[in-house]
Amino acid sequence: MKELTFRSYDQFQQFIEHKVMEKAVMKGLQDEKLATFKKEFKERANKMWKENDCDHWIEKHGYVVITVWKDEIGRRKIARGRPKKLESDKFNHSIHVRLDDDAYEKLSQYCREKDIDISEAIRQLIREL
Repeated sequence: MKELTFRSYDQFQQFIEHKVMEKAVMKGLQDEKLATFKKEFKERANKMWKENDCDHWIEKHGYVVITVWKDEIGRRKIARGRPKKLESDKFNHSIHVRLDDDAYEKLSQYCREKDIDISEAIRQLIREL
């Protein structure tokens, strides 16, 4: 199984262009057969991209992870899974805080105004220190 990470559709297209030529050379394709193979390969890749709404995931997370694996009879399967967090985006520490009603209400109000969750609000407030 391979996981491929793309940050844009253009990056995906460059990968596909390289991959299709690599496979065509291995198969020894030329002229008409090469053109047909390239066209069909790119159509399948673009169909997979659209079916998995990869543009949406790039817009939302800044990247998309495409997993490629072979099924039980050796055919390649391609799917887009939930994007994994980059190492720089992972949070390694968890804290527990007790708040009185007044402090909790202020925090909740702040979160509603900013349309963020409590954890993100605390991270933002800590960054301001």
